[in-house]
Amino acid sequence: MQKIMIMAMEPLKSQLEEKLRFQFDVESIDIPNNGICEIRANQKRDWITICRFSSSENLRNILTMFEVNYELKIRNSRS
Repeated sequence: MQKIMIMAMEPLKSQLEEKLRFQFDVESIDIPNNGICEIRANQKRDWITICRFSSSENLRNILTMFEVNYELKIRNSRS
């Protein structure tokens, strides 16, 4: 199972973990208020940033951005 790391504030971090835990091995890190949130994936022993977003971003938009970027970055790193 692919490992991902969610770096976000509560409650967004918990919501993302809940949505993604069935597809990925999820780790999470709390960040300070108003920090830049990220989702990273472990690819070939390196953590690559899949997407960055604001803590005020809509959950649906974050998940869409993650899915699109994940497919593009993982496909490109396999080549």
